[in-house]
Amino acid sequence: MELSLNGKQEQKLLLTPQMRQSMEVLQMSVWDLSELIKQQSMDNPFIELKPAKDFSGLHQASSTGLDWWLDVDHPNEPALESVLIEQLTYMKLDHTVLVVCRWIIGNLDEKGYLLYDKDEISTLTGTSLRHVDEAVGVIQGLEPYGVGASTLTECLILQLRHLHNSDPLVVKLVQHDLLRIAEGKLRLLAEKYETEVAVINAAIAKIKSLNPKPGALYSREKPQYIMPDLKLMHIAGEYKVFLVNSFLPEITLNDSYMNLMKQNVSRDIQLYLKKNWHAAKGIIDSIERRKATLLKVSSVIFELQAEFCVKGSVHIRPMTMKQIAEVLQVHESTISRAISHKYIRTPWGLFELKHFFSSSIKHADGTTISSVYTKDRIREYISAEKQASPLSDQQIASLLQSEGLLISRRTVTKYREQMNLQSSKRRKKQ
Repeated sequence: MELSLNGKQEQKLLLTPQMRQSMEVLQMSVWDLSELIKQQSMDNPFIELKPAKDFSGLHQASSTGLDWWLDVDHPNEPALESVLIEQLTYMKLDHTVLVVCRWIIGNLDEKGYLLYDKDEISTLTGTSLRHVDEAVGVIQGLEPYGVGASTLTECLILQLRHLHNSDPLVVKLVQHDLLRIAEGKLRLLAEKYETEVAVINAAIAKIKSLNPKPGALYSREKPQYIMPDLKLMHIAGEYKVFLVNSFLPEITLNDSYMNLMKQNVSRDIQLYLKKNWHAAKGIIDSIERRKATLLKVSSVIFELQAEFCVKGSVHIRPMTMKQIAEVLQVHESTISRAISHKYIRTPWGLFELKHFFSSSIKHADGTTISSVYTKDRIREYISAEKQASPLSDQQIASLLQSEGLLISRRTVTKYREQMNLQSSKRRKKQ
C-alpha cells in the first residue's frame, strides 16, 4: 500500500471584525444606524456627537388592506426582529448559520414571510444551500410560529406542526382548499371529503384560530418613521442622486483623550485608549464606506431607471440586483445590503430602493414591462370596475393581453394578492 499526501490550495476570504462591522452598518436603516452611533458614544470615551440637524423630513410608514382570512387584533409588543434575534441568543448555532439567520430575520416582510427563495438567499449571502436550509429551519422553529414561511399554506402548516394538530382533515384543507374556503364552498368540500358540512365548519374554525400574519403581531407597537438616505433631484437638465446626511448625528473624536494617548501613561491605560480609538475609527470608517457604497449603487439604479426620473412610477423598468452588481463589479449580496431599509425622496414621492427591483412581463412587440407597471394596471382596472359585477382575474388577464402584455390569469392572481386586493367574489357589492 502506498500512502501519499496531497496538498490543495484554496482561496478563502476571512472576514475581519472591521469588514463584518462595515457589512452590518451598510445594511442598517438610518434610524438603526443613528441608535448604534448613540450607543457607541455612551460606551466609547473617544466618540462625541453633534446632534442630527434635521428631523422635519420624517415620514410615518403605514400599511393598508386586510387579508380575507382573519382580522388580527394587534397588541402592543416589541418588534418582530428583536423578538426573533433574542431567541437566537439562547441557541448554539454554527457561526455561518447564525449569520444567515440574522440576514433572513432582517429581510422578513411585515407579515413575517420570507421575501426570497433559498437559492436567492444562498446567492445574496454567499453561503451554501446547506447552511441556508438549516437557517430557514431554525427561523421556522422560532415563535411566533409560522414566521419564515414563503406562502400562506406553509405558514399555517408550520403552526399546525408546532401545535401538534393531527387532524388530517384540517391539514388537507390547508394544503389544498384555502381558496374554496375563502369562496364559501362548504358543501362542495363536504362532498369532496365525504363528510358533513358541520365537520367542515369545525375544521375551518380550527384553521381560523391560526394566524396568517404572525409577524403582524409585532408591527404596531409604535409608529415607524422613515428617514430617507437619499434624494433624487433635477439639476441643470440632469437627474442626480445625493446623500441625505442630516438625520445622522455627526461623530467627532474627543481632543482630551487624543492628547492623553500621546502622554506617558501606564500600559493598561494605553491599551484601553488604543482599543477605544481603533473602535471609534472603525465606526467612522464603516459609516463613510456605507455612504460611498450607497451613493454608487443608487446612482447606477437611477441611470437604469432614467424613465422613472422623468415620467414617474409607472415607467419603472425591469431590473435585478445582478445587473447593478455587474456594473459595479461587486457581489449581489453587497447590493442587497445597500438597498435594505433604504429610502429615497424623489419628485414622484418617497420610495424604498427595493421598489425599483422588479421582475418583467413580456410585451407582444418583444420588449419587457416591469411588474410594477403591470400591478398598477391591475389596480387601475379594479378601481374602475362596476361594483355589482367586478372583473375576474381571467378578465383582467384578457384586458392586459389586449394591451399586448403576455400575462396569465395565474400571474394576475399572484400580483393581486401581493397588493392585498380581494378576489372578484369578495369585491362584489349588491
